[in-house]
Amino acid sequence: MTTNKSGSTPHYWYGQEAERQRAVTVLEAMRAYGAADAAMQRRSEHAMRMSENDISALRYLLRANERGVSVGPKELADYLGVQSSSITILLDRLEKAGHVRREPSPFDRRALIIVPTVPTDELHKAILGDIREELIDVAGSLSEKDAETIVEFIDRLRDAVDHIDTAASSHTRAKR
Repeated sequence: MTTNKSGSTPHYWYGQEAERQRAVTVLEAMRAYGAADAAMQRRSEHAMRMSENDISALRYLLRANERGVSVGPKELADYLGVQSSSITILLDRLEKAGHVRREPSPFDRRALIIVPTVPTDELHKAILGDIREELIDVAGSLSEKDAETIVEFIDRLRDAVDHIDTAASSHTRAKR
């Protein structure tokens, strides 16, 4: 092993340092994308005069409706992670704005299902759509191999984040 008196990393570590820097650069780019995506969401909320929960609820309801699945208030509350009193207020607001209708459940006459109205305005369609066309254009420019690599990378990164969150929760519970 060579001794390095300047205090910098020895030569044989250079490869690992370059890999670390490349990883940090990728993660910083993803963080910047996340910030841009969050800003886009805030602009969408402002344009539609709706909260993040309102938009999330409508997207969930529209996707369920496309699959032919009925959604009740409790299921929507569970999905959004809100209490039943909050879901009632949210549904009152969405119904008043004409975004949803409450209808009797065909399965249980005591229950209600929430039916989204299909957006007709182009802005609302763009905001409530699963993925914006501008983003599809960018992703569509990738080669099949690049797209597979990116999806695999993001899946692995998501799994790592999920594991970190689980480990942190387990550690917190163990301290109690």
